[in-house]
Amino acid sequence: MKFFRGMTPRICAGAIVLLAAAAAGGAPADTPPGVHVWTASEIDAKGKALSAKLDAHKIGSETLVTEGNTLFMVAHREGSGQSEWHETQADVIMISEGHVTLTVGGTMVGDSQTAPGERRGSAINGGSEVKLGPGDVVYIQPKTPHLMTLAAGEKVTYFVTKVTK
Repeated sequence: MKFFRGMTPRICAGAIVLLAAAAAGGAPADTPPGVHVWTASEIDAKGKALSAKLDAHKIGSETLVTEGNTLFMVAHREGSGQSEWHETQADVIMISEGHVTLTVGGTMVGDSQTAPGERRGSAINGGSEVKLGPGDVVYIQPKTPHLMTLAAGEKVTYFVTKVTK
């Protein structure tokens, strides 16, 4: 898939480990420090809990842990998002539940800086669209505009790994 183009071996390995951990069904009691396992049922439960904490953009998110330059979070959406651009963070997104259309590339519309190295806008012109569903994984390199769009009545829960380069 063209959205994996440019993925570094480190990010690719991290995504594979993440998927394997999610399928493993939980970490053993003697899991060493720095190893984290989130089962599919835990991610789904977090998504359901986040549905009660939606913001004005109909999104709720929770950071699970930060390890060095890598942040892990779960997000739940019940509405389309804003376009986003991260100067130094790559996103690896795995859809847990629901369906979403992801637009990547192109030019952000009406964007402004919302935090250092972060921009948000109202739309994207000229990007590529891909439809994502449960189990799909996408890598978005830094400085790439992206936007999640949900069809009316749709909900989506997803796991995000943010890696700061």
